[in-house]
Amino acid sequence: MVGVEAGAVAAVDPGGRRRAGLGRHRRAPRRGQGLTKKQGSVMRAKDKNIDLEFLRAAALLMILFQHAEVLVSSSHQLYWDIRHHLNLWGSVDLFFCVSGFIITRGLIQTFPPGPGEDRYLISRRLGWKNTALAFWVRRAWRLWPSAWLWILLSLGCAVLLNRSGVFGNVGRMAWDALAAFFHLANFHWAGCYMQELATCNMMPATLFEAHLPTGWNLAVYWSLSLEEQFYFLVPLLLFFIPKRWIAAAIGLALLALAPLSRDPLGLLWFVRVDAILVGMAIGWATHVLEQRGRRAMPPAWLRGKWLIQLLALGVLLAIGWLGAGERGGRAGTITAIAACSGLLVWIASYDRDLLIPSNRIARAFFVWMGNRSYCLYLVHMVAYFLTIELWFRAGGARGPWQQVAYFATAAVLVSAFAEITARWVETPLRRKGHARAQPWLARRGSQPDQILHA
Repeated sequence: MVGVEAGAVAAVDPGGRRRAGLGRHRRAPRRGQGLTKKQGSVMRAKDKNIDLEFLRAAALLMILFQHAEVLVSSSHQLYWDIRHHLNLWGSVDLFFCVSGFIITRGLIQTFPPGPGEDRYLISRRLGWKNTALAFWVRRAWRLWPSAWLWILLSLGCAVLLNRSGVFGNVGRMAWDALAAFFHLANFHWAGCYMQELATCNMMPATLFEAHLPTGWNLAVYWSLSLEEQFYFLVPLLLFFIPKRWIAAAIGLALLALAPLSRDPLGLLWFVRVDAILVGMAIGWATHVLEQRGRRAMPPAWLRGKWLIQLLALGVLLAIGWLGAGERGGRAGTITAIAACSGLLVWIASYDRDLLIPSNRIARAFFVWMGNRSYCLYLVHMVAYFLTIELWFRAGGARGPWQQVAYFATAAVLVSAFAEITARWVETPLRRKGHARAQPWLARRGSQPDQILHA
């Protein structure tokens, strides 16, 4: 989801030649190839797929709005009217789809099949242990330290900054933390809801006005746990399953999942993999098409940027509409949300800056949010609850400016916590993970620009 770099996946065919579409350091397209002069001016060599960054930023904004329910009073009618029509929990599935695509593409390009390995998507020369370990080591160094840091800080808040009770019970939070630490939070929270929250840190607020339980800031780790489970399996699946069976296996899995009714917060809802599978399918399909030389440019109807952006907005709204009310639990809803996410990821996979706004300020904002999306996701609930705690200690915000004060405080805390975590924890340890993985990668003679920077 949330824990993957959007891009820096060089499109390299088995012969070592670069293909346009997903790669780094590619030339800007010539005029007359379907892009306007203005679009062409921004198609310079770059390290990231900016459209994927935009999708991650859009998904994160939807999550921030969804979880702002803990800050919004029951009298804020506009917010609750929007939530009545748009329930944005499906934004997590957009993260899942992006992850499925990037990880699949990255593994294929980091371990391209060699001579005599045409039956498989990734090379088998290193053996499954070395291949998987190289991937797992980088994932662990990239994701785990930041996640563990905010688990510990959450526990610290429950002990030291909990005069309002907003962080719930420290004993219950310890169980939430243990589940998050071992990447089992999705099963943990599914069990909590099955037992009517008797075992989780969701406590009634007694000292301040709230229409929701409090203390559940570690609940967001359920999606991170599901992604970690995917990261554990995906290198093994791509290593052992012949490529001709990949699409068939994904298709059969989606057909089996589509008819299921998966009520929000039920067990099947917490293990939904539809969007991940769709992302994997797009990663497989783009690789196959590029090998056949059929994917240099997007289709003609994808070459009008304003039309594509309107379509993207409509798809994002459709994701929220599908999750609202009784629709959220109907058969096929989660698969439909995965399909909507897949459409956006497919458009972004061309890496033609079709989705991100051209305005320089808006572009910089979305790129920053996309780049920091993992850290923003980790910290936002802690920042929201800390906002409540700080205003509780200050005597509370009153009057018409209450919501403004809460939102402004939360925005500052979320941004600051995420930036500090990214600069001081995530980035340096990600580099360390790259270095630790080099012994496995060097055995296949990879060039640095062919390695997935994720």
